[in-house]
Amino acid sequence: MSKRIERLRALMRREALGGFVVVNLPNVRYLCGYTGSNGLMLVTRHDCWFYTDFRYKEQIRTEVKGCRKRVLVRDLVSHPPPEWQRPLGRLGVEENHVTLSRFAQFRKRFRKARLVRTKDLVLELRRTKETVEVETIAAAQNITDRVFRDVLKMVKPGVRERDLALEIESQFRRHGEVAFDSIVASGPNAAKPHAGFSDRKLRKGDALTFDIGCRLRGYCSDMTRTVFVGKAPDELRKVYEIVYEAQRRALDTIKPGIAARAADAAARDYITEKGYGKQFGHGLGHGVGIEVHELPNLAAASKDTLAPGDVVTVEPGIYLPGVGGVRVEDMVHVTKTGYANLTRSPKRLIEL
Repeated sequence: MSKRIERLRALMRREALGGFVVVNLPNVRYLCGYTGSNGLMLVTRHDCWFYTDFRYKEQIRTEVKGCRKRVLVRDLVSHPPPEWQRPLGRLGVEENHVTLSRFAQFRKRFRKARLVRTKDLVLELRRTKETVEVETIAAAQNITDRVFRDVLKMVKPGVRERDLALEIESQFRRHGEVAFDSIVASGPNAAKPHAGFSDRKLRKGDALTFDIGCRLRGYCSDMTRTVFVGKAPDELRKVYEIVYEAQRRALDTIKPGIAARAADAAARDYITEKGYGKQFGHGLGHGVGIEVHELPNLAAASKDTLAPGDVVTVEPGIYLPGVGGVRVEDMVHVTKTGYANLTRSPKRLIEL
């Protein structure tokens, strides 16, 4: 944990900050290991403090590493500790994670500092995954692969989307946690990229999209597969093969130094060439880690460049309103020479 805090200090020097307030809980967890629901950190050039309330007094005794620890009243701001009165110069505050009212409170409490809104410096650090992080993400994906394999045995006409989602999430909880709300979308629902799940019963000919992920020891997996209930209709069979090929082309671009928008273009241009460009309305992918959506962004407007240590999804899709949709998503680790695919579930067309 102390190495991560030192890396944050390097970014603080780059931004000319004398201190940095960390309020986003995933960032707090990354820096010191805390998993509770109320906490914040103050990192200065030479010190680091972690703050929480009485409910977590015992938890932080063994969980929080690399920081001095203080137990405050529950709102953490109304009774500022002595170190908040020190002259800190420019004090960075995560602008995407602080409300206007909380920013005003900080301004009142840090009287000898000049508060400045900053981008998410810790998220920038979180982007480059350490070996243990990649191994944990891979283990979470292994669970996801096994659960997907098991739930396919339940797929048949008459089964509700909800029943499949509940089975998936129940199995995830046996091994870890649910990383995000599962998507189990059939028939016309599969035309909605973020459909969730409903009481709809599966029917023959349905495209059935699973977008699921497990969280293990704080790290997420993310995978999408589209299968068919019985024989795939001709148009959706065609769409499936286009999406499959688009993903293959995008994967072929993944390596250090490639612009994220170039990976997106590899899939998007092919889908557009086949006449479905307007039906692919989201980005190609995103980073995965403590949160299921992290840096970098793989999209047409992205300014990111892929680098070793990135863990990203590659998930082109085509969505036909009133008919159905197809999305295929793998999660890959960018290495020094290319990438390692962390997803093992089959992705050739499956008819059940």
